[in-house]
Amino acid sequence: MSYDEVIVIKSDEMILEAFKRMKDNKIGGLPVVEGATRKIVGNVSIRDIRFLLLQPDLFSSFRHLTVMDFMNTIASLNRNSGREAVIPPITCASNATLGNVIEVLASKAVHRVYIVEGEDCDVVGVVTLRDVISCFIHEPLITLITISGLRLKKCSASNASDIQVG
Repeated sequence: MSYDEVIVIKSDEMILEAFKRMKDNKIGGLPVVEGATRKIVGNVSIRDIRFLLLQPDLFSSFRHLTVMDFMNTIASLNRNSGREAVIPPITCASNATLGNVIEVLASKAVHRVYIVEGEDCDVVGVVTLRDVISCFIHEPLITLITISGLRLKKCSASNASDIQVG
C-alpha cells in the first residue's frame, strides 16, 4: 500500500462522506487528517453512526456537519456523560514490530492501529485486528507476508515480537 492508497477523510469534509467512504470501501474506520502532510487528528468509526441515530438534533443537521464538527460533538456528549471526551487516534511508528502493534491493539482495546511516519505523524498505513489474526491463521510459519499493504519482515507465528512492520 502506498501513501496515496491509504483511505482517509479530511477534517473539513462532510461526515456523510466519511460514512459513504467506509461503506464503499468496506472498511470500519477512517483516519481523520489535516493539511497536505495528512497529519492524523482523529478517527471516525462506522460505530460512530450511532450518535447520529441517538441524537435527534445531530441527525437533523448531519448533511451539513463536517467530520471535525462531528468529532467535537461526540467529545461534548462524552464529556457530559462522564466518559473520556476525546480518544486520540491510536498509532504506531512504521518501524514498530508486530508484537508492538499487538500490544497496542490489546492494551487500548481497539480494532485498528494507524501507522504513521515523521514528526507530523503522517498516516502511511493501517493494521487491523483482522490483519493480525490472518497472519497466524493462514500460515503456521511465514517468512514474508503483506498485511494491509505493509511488508512484515521476519514473520514467524512462534515469535510475533520480532516481526517488523514497514
